[in-house]
Amino acid sequence: MQPHQAEPEHSQLLTTLGQERLAELIQKYEVNQPESIAASHLVEVFSMSDFVYRSAKRHKEVFNALFELVEQMAEKSKVIILDDVWIWPSSQDEWLKTPEKEALKQLRVFRHQVMSCIAALHFLKVWEIKQVMSCLSELADRFYSLARAWSVAQLQPRYGQALDNSGQEVPLIALGMGKLGGHELNFSSDIDLIFCYPTKGCTSGGRKEEDFQAYFTRLAQKIIFLLDNMTAEGQVYRVDMRLRPFGDSGPLVSSFDALEDYYQEQGRDWERYALLKARPLAAETFTLDTERNHHQTLKEMLQPFVYRRYIDFSVIESLRKMKQQIRQEVKRRQLTQNIKLGEGGIREAEFIIQAMQMLRGGKEPQLQMPSFLSVLPELVHLNVFSEEEGRDIEKAYLFLRDTEQLLQAFDDKQTQTLPSAVDNEIALDQRRLIHFYANKNWPDYINQVSQVCNVIHDIFNDVIGDEPDGQQSVEDSLVSLWQGLWNHKNLQLSDIKEASTQSDGSNANDTCKEDDSNNSASHDSSEGSKASIRLDIAKQMLDLKSDLLKSVISSKGRDKLDVLIPLLLAESERQGTNAKQMNDLLLIIKKIASRTTYLSLLIENPGALTQLVKLVSCCDFIGQQLKSFPLLLDQLIDPKLLYTKPTVEDYETDLRRNLLRVAPDDLELQMEILRQFKLSSQLIVAACDVEGVIDLATESNLLTALAQAIMEQVLNLAWRQMVERYGYPEGATDENKNFAVIGYGKLGGYELGYGSDLDIVFVHGCNSSVPTNGNKPIDSRQFYLKLAQRILHIFTTRTPSGVLYEIDTRLRPSGASGLMAINIDTFFEYQQNEAWTWEHQALVRARMVLGDEHLKQKFEQIRDAIITHKRDEQTLIKEISDMRHKMFDNLAKEHNGMFDLKQSRGGIADIEFITQYLVLRYSHSNSDLKAFSDNKRLLKVAVNQGLITDREGEDLWKAYETYRDLVHDASLNLQQALVSKESVADHAERVISIWQRLQLT
Repeated sequence: MQPHQAEPEHSQLLTTLGQERLAELIQKYEVNQPESIAASHLVEVFSMSDFVYRSAKRHKEVFNALFELVEQMAEKSKVIILDDVWIWPSSQDEWLKTPEKEALKQLRVFRHQVMSCIAALHFLKVWEIKQVMSCLSELADRFYSLARAWSVAQLQPRYGQALDNSGQEVPLIALGMGKLGGHELNFSSDIDLIFCYPTKGCTSGGRKEEDFQAYFTRLAQKIIFLLDNMTAEGQVYRVDMRLRPFGDSGPLVSSFDALEDYYQEQGRDWERYALLKARPLAAETFTLDTERNHHQTLKEMLQPFVYRRYIDFSVIESLRKMKQQIRQEVKRRQLTQNIKLGEGGIREAEFIIQAMQMLRGGKEPQLQMPSFLSVLPELVHLNVFSEEEGRDIEKAYLFLRDTEQLLQAFDDKQTQTLPSAVDNEIALDQRRLIHFYANKNWPDYINQVSQVCNVIHDIFNDVIGDEPDGQQSVEDSLVSLWQGLWNHKNLQLSDIKEASTQSDGSNANDTCKEDDSNNSASHDSSEGSKASIRLDIAKQMLDLKSDLLKSVISSKGRDKLDVLIPLLLAESERQGTNAKQMNDLLLIIKKIASRTTYLSLLIENPGALTQLVKLVSCCDFIGQQLKSFPLLLDQLIDPKLLYTKPTVEDYETDLRRNLLRVAPDDLELQMEILRQFKLSSQLIVAACDVEGVIDLATESNLLTALAQAIMEQVLNLAWRQMVERYGYPEGATDENKNFAVIGYGKLGGYELGYGSDLDIVFVHGCNSSVPTNGNKPIDSRQFYLKLAQRILHIFTTRTPSGVLYEIDTRLRPSGASGLMAINIDTFFEYQQNEAWTWEHQALVRARMVLGDEHLKQKFEQIRDAIITHKRDEQTLIKEISDMRHKMFDNLAKEHNGMFDLKQSRGGIADIEFITQYLVLRYSHSNSDLKAFSDNKRLLKVAVNQGLITDREGEDLWKAYETYRDLVHDASLNLQQALVSKESVADHAERVISIWQRLQLT
């Protein structure tokens, strides 16, 4: 290709940089100047990559390898393959005996060497991107094989070998996922792995026999450590294990049987997509002879889950949802010039192929391959794409992948974002891209990228489905009426009144909720009601129009606002929205007016607009949430999903899936994801409540399950951060953290509401002062104190989406002055010897919400022992009564004939105290009372045991249900939990009567 006229400017700058770097290295290593061709190649490479230059400067082995490589290239007939740059280790036996510290160093130094050579071959265009991706993937296989062989050798003296019943070695198999699985690895990729093993058993031949599960877990940990641990020489690979079953909370290694059970019973659509690219690592070259059979078994086992035996039309809806998630991700992260996530980027290209695999793979076995470039020709052969489309997709994909590799090879950074100018001057990496692709200038290159992305995006839209129709019909007379009012430049009240009295037959059926009658009076009343609604809506529009127009920040935003507002007003009139609700709706639009993406969402999704009006008109809490967190508008897109009753089991899986999209070291984004998940999940629960899909008990169970799922992920995040910094405390592993969370109050009793705090206490089972085993060791017990603090930090730090939950830890032993995390035995001693009666009352409503099984059993034993302890009746009555009086005096908000549902006498607190009194008073002789932590079942047991009468039990529960319903309604309407005393007088009197009958004062 002839160079463009402007190319020499960029080339000369890069050449000068490369020459300076080469001269510096020649002087440093005291070598002779290479031949002119070799020298020009080295100049090119050092100018194009800061990473290669740094590696050569730090490690002479890298410089020597590059020197030898360019000399090989001078041989015209020489075809360079990976084996030409893979020259280590010289002896497999010596490698297996290498001490750990030296093994870490050798792997990393050699990684610099071979990656520098691969980068050089790419920069010099000796290898095209197909060969680069293939060799990077094979390289990962080879490094994994070295790490596995070394790790097996290190464990063998202690644990021996893993052999099956026939004496054959049982291997640890690593499924490579994502781009590694598809032989499409990036220059600076993570490697996503799932570890598994074929059969159960125990090791033999070592000093200690070990169960395969434990042995392969140790082996996997050692492999990860060897590859992932950060040293002075860096890492070999960042190893990501989050795609395994149950993610971070799941076992590190699974047997084939466990994998099969998981995917059959709990596998999700996103896991089907992930497994499309799964392949066993080192399957071709570095496996044991017997391992191939296991690979085939594994493939056959996973196949039914990944591929359906028929054309899977059910996947279409999932594809559309995933398409929307891509859009939301790009909008949320405000990505610009990102060649992976942007429109027409690598993700969309991959999604085109994966969508067709999911749709047709069960029917067409030839599509069951992990490689993008292998599947694409098969889709052309099946006439899914024309030959021209196939060529366009491949060309565009390879260009984007080529650019991605360059961006990462410049400085060994995991990025897919095109470089930006620095101080209005073209950046060095921009010059490198212009030079590599022989563009005239940066706009010329960007134009090339845009053309490529347009090809992908057009096909992407064709494959996944119809684009949403953002325009309602101009024939809609109601919309037209509101367009006229909104666009009126000098709108006056008289204009509004005139419009409000206009007859609109087109929407009479929508707005008239009265019985269809020929009675003229009824008809007049209906028309009057519609006129009144229109007048109220128009007045609100007039009041806020100026503020709305000021809120948009661009002409594009103004155009979208001019489309949206008439649609919103027309829909509000159809639904009979009143003045206050209309005001709330317009304030939501004002809140999002500066974000054209949200305006577009409501314009392009009529169903979303309908749901917005409906939910805000029914529930102040939802309106407030939408105003505070506009990202929740995304939930309105699919009404079927919005009003589908969630299941408790979904929360853990869905949250884990959301967190998988986040880099493991990006705590800020992880905290945002947690908060967004909570907000969106609460919105769905509230919507189901408003629609009458769920009752209050189900709602509380769902909100409690949501909190527990979030708590589990917070613990996993905090644990990983702590272990990375300090290592593991004595006796703890990822699977057995020796740590637990006790939930009290509403969390313990399955009664969480939308604004509930979480009352929790942290306990652990560590009695050791042995330091942790990390690079920065601390006392093992101190580790758990820091872990608790880290958990609180994740929960309570305010991000753009608010705090996760308010956390109250004052119920821990010694209250605010006590340790944040306490040993479980110390917890028992405190409860036995120091705790007040009110703390034992709290224990009635306590349960372990998260923790290892041995701690759970111990806590239940402690709780049983404390609750069933025989107490002096009069002392118990006095202490409970005194505490109740103190609570009333300090917390009750009743006034002017208003009843505090929670704290007034005869209210919720009295019922809870009665229940706790019965448990503490009688559980020593009625063991069933210790079994539950929720009021409903405790009252039922009390009735069954004859501690209260059937009528008393019914009265208490009816009052409790009534109060909770009223509190719930108040919270949804953002009001205080106060009602008139007359409205609940009967319930309060019955509760007080039972209180007095039990001799409480």
